[in-house]
Amino acid sequence: MLEWRRMRLGRVICPLLAIAALAGAALAQDLPARCTDLTRPDRDGRFIALADLARPASALDGDEPLVLVDRSPQGALPPSYAPDDLVDLATMRPTRPFRCLPPRTQCLRRDAARDYRAMARAMRDDGLSPHVSSAFRRYQTQCSTFSRWVRRGALCEAATASALPGHSQHQLGTALDLFTYEWTNAGDKFRPGFGCTPGGRWIAAHAHEHGFVLPYPLHPDLRRDGSDCAAVDGGEERVDPRTGYRYEPWHLRWVGRERAAEFRAARAASEPGTARELTPDQWLRARRGEPGTVGVPVCDGCNCDRCATFADDGPCETPAWALNADGSRPEPAHPPRIESARLERDSDRVVVVATVRVAQNTATQGPVVTEASGAWYRRGRRPTQLADGRARRFAPIEGAYRLVIGFDRRDDWPWGAALVAPSRSGVMNGVHAPFAAAPGTIEVRVPIEGLAAGTRVRLGVAHGARVDAVAWSGGAP
Repeated sequence: MLEWRRMRLGRVICPLLAIAALAGAALAQDLPARCTDLTRPDRDGRFIALADLARPASALDGDEPLVLVDRSPQGALPPSYAPDDLVDLATMRPTRPFRCLPPRTQCLRRDAARDYRAMARAMRDDGLSPHVSSAFRRYQTQCSTFSRWVRRGALCEAATASALPGHSQHQLGTALDLFTYEWTNAGDKFRPGFGCTPGGRWIAAHAHEHGFVLPYPLHPDLRRDGSDCAAVDGGEERVDPRTGYRYEPWHLRWVGRERAAEFRAARAASEPGTARELTPDQWLRARRGEPGTVGVPVCDGCNCDRCATFADDGPCETPAWALNADGSRPEPAHPPRIESARLERDSDRVVVVATVRVAQNTATQGPVVTEASGAWYRRGRRPTQLADGRARRFAPIEGAYRLVIGFDRRDDWPWGAALVAPSRSGVMNGVHAPFAAAPGTIEVRVPIEGLAAGTRVRLGVAHGARVDAVAWSGGAP
């Protein structure tokens, strides 16, 4: 009887596996050759799984005006998508997607093109010379663009400078890279200093009047002296965790004048310059009922401890999040567990060292207290403030786990630390949102300054605002 059941089950499963294999093969054939190359390991063994590169069955609808296209596996447009109302930006005549070949022929969707031309006139009236470097790009064109970046270095380097095919807002036909001729004639146009030029400042101040928003602003922690356009040394090269991209003061996305005004008002109300400052991506998520979230990027073998995937056989043996077919994140198999802990004396600091077992699909939250973050705690300061020169608020986030530290009172847990690998930078502290925890057994080190010898230190794991029990306790050396 058991053997008969196995035979019946095999008759059902085998055809399904065969269908899945044929579907995958057909999908690979539909991809341009250079995109198919991305599914093969590069010289460092990095690649993009086919399931993450193109998912036509559940991919986004590019015709939706406020569709969210980002670096996450859920944020991909299908290879076949192209708008059906593209016009040549120079003539406003209808055109076909394959005829739009930047920089020779720039195209946008009709309504976006009308508003751009009005914006260009306004720029010229103010003595500026607008220059569109790139507007609509087909999936195939983005394949070539991304592959060109790969050839310059490797896949990991390319992923910090260019969008994966399907993940580029340019494919929507409502995004463009806008400079001035004065800037482009002076050298490489993709220099972040453009934001502080007269053209960059004009765009930041007036683009919304014509229906455009700036999706990739400068992260508040990376701004020099509170400037919106000048970065601290090295800040231009840092990826903003809110967007997954570096600062791009030239990249605009058209959402329409009414919605652009709505976003500008929402941003003004979100405490600009703090961790709560809204980007267009976060605003779009809030409209969908996901306030404050940040996208978890596609797994490419470069960031396995913080990436998400639809694939069962991708480049990461244990990606941070293994997504369900509908894009949702499964619950972790178990809550984080403190396996061991100790306290070390390091000059005037005591370092809490906790070994924590973290299951795949676990969400965590700030603060990030790692050697790479340069952040620590100081006894006597406000409980939620890191001793890194910035006032922070790390209110508990529902569904997110973190290591928490307490002292004398058993019901008080004033300090916390994200469950991340030591290599994580502190730029995540500028985002009040849940993000991917590092799966596996990790060592979390939390330096505390001014802790007297003998002080009783307690450790626990918080889930949102709840801490079930003290997991470890010891006296400071």
